[in-house]
Amino acid sequence: MARGGRSGRARGEVAEICKALDHLTSMNGAKPEVIQMKRDCFQKLLRYMTQGIDMSAAFVPVTKCVALSKSDLPLKKMQYLYLRTTARQNSSVALLVVQTLLNDCKDLDPTIRGAALRSMASLRVPELMDTVFMAVEAGLRDPHHYVREAAVMGVLKCWHADAAGCRLRGLLGEVERALTADGDAQVVANCLYVMQQVGALKVTRDLVVSLLNHIHSFSDWAQCFVLDIVGDYSPASEEERFDILEVLDFGLSHTNSAVVMATVKLFLNHTAAFPDQQSQVLGRVRDALLTLVSGREHEVVYAALSNTLVLAKRHPDAFAPLFTDFYCRYQDPSYLKALKIDMLVAVTDASNAYDIAEELSQYIRDVDEQLARQAIRAVAAIALKVPEVNGILDRLLLFLGYEKDYVTAETLVQMAVVLRRYPDAAEACVDSIVEVNPETLAGPDERAAYIWVLGEHGQRVQSAPYLLEALVEGFADEAAKVRLALLAAVPRLFFRRAPECRGALGALLAAGAADADVEVRDRALFALRLLRHDVHAAREVLGAPLPLISRPGEEQAAEVEDRIFDEMNTLSVLYRAPAYTFIDPTITSVGAYDTDGEGSEEGVAGQGAPTDPTGMLLDVDTRSEASAGTAAPSPTPGSSVPDLLSLSSGPAAGAGRGAPDLHVGIGFPPAPALAGAGLDLLGDLEAVAGSSPAPAQNLGASLGGSGAGAGQPMDGGIADLLGGLGFGDPTPARPVTAETFAARWAELAHSARSAQVDLPLGVLPAVQANAFRDFADHIGQAGFQTLARPAAGAAPPLAFQLATGAGVLARVALAAPTTSVRVVLEVAGPPGSNLQDALEGLQNLLLCL
Repeated sequence: MARGGRSGRARGEVAEICKALDHLTSMNGAKPEVIQMKRDCFQKLLRYMTQGIDMSAAFVPVTKCVALSKSDLPLKKMQYLYLRTTARQNSSVALLVVQTLLNDCKDLDPTIRGAALRSMASLRVPELMDTVFMAVEAGLRDPHHYVREAAVMGVLKCWHADAAGCRLRGLLGEVERALTADGDAQVVANCLYVMQQVGALKVTRDLVVSLLNHIHSFSDWAQCFVLDIVGDYSPASEEERFDILEVLDFGLSHTNSAVVMATVKLFLNHTAAFPDQQSQVLGRVRDALLTLVSGREHEVVYAALSNTLVLAKRHPDAFAPLFTDFYCRYQDPSYLKALKIDMLVAVTDASNAYDIAEELSQYIRDVDEQLARQAIRAVAAIALKVPEVNGILDRLLLFLGYEKDYVTAETLVQMAVVLRRYPDAAEACVDSIVEVNPETLAGPDERAAYIWVLGEHGQRVQSAPYLLEALVEGFADEAAKVRLALLAAVPRLFFRRAPECRGALGALLAAGAADADVEVRDRALFALRLLRHDVHAAREVLGAPLPLISRPGEEQAAEVEDRIFDEMNTLSVLYRAPAYTFIDPTITSVGAYDTDGEGSEEGVAGQGAPTDPTGMLLDVDTRSEASAGTAAPSPTPGSSVPDLLSLSSGPAAGAGRGAPDLHVGIGFPPAPALAGAGLDLLGDLEAVAGSSPAPAQNLGASLGGSGAGAGQPMDGGIADLLGGLGFGDPTPARPVTAETFAARWAELAHSARSAQVDLPLGVLPAVQANAFRDFADHIGQAGFQTLARPAAGAAPPLAFQLATGAGVLARVALAAPTTSVRVVLEVAGPPGSNLQDALEGLQNLLLCL
């Protein structure tokens, strides 16, 4: 037969199976070799069904083949799987399937009856539910317990398929009757499960007493389920509570770890409101948990240790004397070692802190880098947890000289965390930290921590300004986190050692304001504009002391830990997250809790950016004036709020030095001319803020402090002090003129691309509003700096000149309106520029007006 098409192939496989089944039917089904051949054939049949092939045509051969080997239970189970799948896929044979299963429900063998009834309840074919209900009702009254077990679980399946039909036929009432009247423990356990799943279980004192009296008759699974139910029961008296605990005490020494954990949870729940009793229970529970933790099955040990960790965080005193039981063993897998390290931190107190730190110090030699890093983090966490113990900080300092770079790097990160909590320890630590070669720090976290230490404690280090200056020189090559750390550290040190940090600060702000990363650029512009507005205010903001932290930032919030404790002995413990975070699809992380409490930290270098748009001074003004006729708008007379968003310096007198140069830094205003060549930084500030500068000698005193150059007179006044903020040192950038833009455009004209956008008439007032400043800011979202724009009040046609830090130029022209406003876009750039993306970015922004 041809096998080229899907349908042809299916017919070929169906014929193959039918032929094989007919052949096996003609053989003696009592022989073991024939039975094995039938099993193999059925496995092949099921494999074809798994591949999506419709095998319903083989129904008659399958039935005949099994009829001669009814005593073979594996064969019957495979037949039932085939029948269930066929009934759902092909309604034409559904009635035949049901009749076959009904016949087996009357078989003399209870195992066959139970399996057939289980398959009947699993059909879930709406047209056959009446027949299924009748079979389940008969199964609930079957004399054999195995059939009743299957029938009870069949009620739950019927409930999911047709809840109204179950209520109408009173199936739940039958299950509730069996819960109290049936003499088989497994049937009772199944009844408990079904009633709980449908929300109809009522936990009464009589039910609890009955379950406890027969607790030893249940299987291990059923015992766990009964323990969960009894754990939710509230005893009416103290005597009743003691009776329950006494009856269930056997569970703490049970051979099954699941029963042990369920018993532990019950004991903790029933004594939670009685601290004196719970302290006694903790001793008993602790021994049971330690027995599980010392087992040989790593998976069981991990689950038990995870629950023990949750308990130890709530009651560390109970486990502190036994901290040696949680030392890592050589044969432990890495995931178990990591959990034991967490456990050691949880049980640390003043009596064992040094011994635990000594043990953790040995783990940094482990070949697993992640485990070594976790051991270092654990030592730092102990230093934060028990500061009164001497020697913990010395351990961290010893790690700085370790021969492995990742050990030094992680130690540096943790030292920064410790200094955030105990700044007084800087005198003993900073010198060792500064000796670290920053070239050996490869990751952004450790480089940011190193920079933070220099900025926060640089007054103790003679070479701190020069170390930061060297890092500023490689600003463009650093990760965004490191660049943010530099923008936080250099200004902080500047207010303590201004003369030495002036050059580094100027170069840093120039590079940061031209950065492609929005957060970095905004942070740099914020610092620059704040310095221009008020140096004293800048000192209060940029040099403000950081708040102390009380615990490592990766620790969970207390409310999260409480929720996990309440859900002990569930997956919440393994996932370290409340159940709703991985069960409810609308919430997917623990972030639903507010974990940014006192102990959470933004990062050792303060890398996080402000998120409140109403409190930010960073509404980036990415424009520069292209002609002398376009003046920066002045503050509103009488306004008490200075305009920090308009820092354009106007035409600079120094623009005539040498050939004109095109400044295309992203989001950065034109460079102010240095002192003696036009407006200096102070003069620009005065024009914008409308306030008088502070006297140079007063500023020198206010910016003085420890370190070299502190308190020295600052020759040249504020303009000289902040002269390092000139963005062109050693080659200052010059304002762009129309001639410069035209010349550059002519060079790139061969690469130009253009597009047109038609906008509604209503956008024209929005473009013209606020002297075109809002429109310029809007265009800046695509990474373009507005180099030239029409004068305030200009009428269409309107023309804008734009540029990016990658050298891409753009022209935007808005024609006089007719039925719409036609906008013509043109972009050009050097070889390798992504002009299409630039063009599409501008188009998208225009369509959003």
